[in-house]
Amino acid sequence: MKTWIAIALLAASPASPAQTAPATELAAPRIDILAWPRMASTDFGCRMEKTLGHRDTRFNCALNGYRNRGDICRTPDAYYEGPAFPDRLASAVHPLATHVELSWEHGNLQAVSITLKGTWSEASVRRAFGLPRASAGALTLTERKAHAWPANLMDSDVQFPSQGETAVTLTGFDHMGGADVGCGESS
Repeated sequence: MKTWIAIALLAASPASPAQTAPATELAAPRIDILAWPRMASTDFGCRMEKTLGHRDTRFNCALNGYRNRGDICRTPDAYYEGPAFPDRLASAVHPLATHVELSWEHGNLQAVSITLKGTWSEASVRRAFGLPRASAGALTLTERKAHAWPANLMDSDVQFPSQGETAVTLTGFDHMGGADVGCGESS
């Protein structure tokens, strides 16, 4: 009797963030998102138009001669400009994706974060997305050399932003904000 009660309690316990929600393995992305980090905003906008049928009002295939002229201190809005990714297209990236966040700096994609439905183990997410077993800082030197990172990818991260969600972030280069360059400081 005590065994049955213990089994019933374990079955009713909520899954921890490291557990996989469904019993199946996480599917791979439908699109090669590993190619996205560091991509120019104009190239990314044209790619969205051609592959997803979404035409950004500014960053699209018709935009010619664009050069990001934003200055992190004087014109930060221009410095961080780039196309947004509509939530309605998230499932085109991955069947469980609900949101795709793009972070732009000086005309290039600094990082992309994809929010997935369900709580998936970090190992399962990393296998599905073709990533090494951990973030770059947690890998041994031998592991970093053994894993063939794409040249445009600096790091990756898996987080659990809220219950029932898993987020994978691909970083192309370190974020550079106004505080990093001393905006507003006089010398």
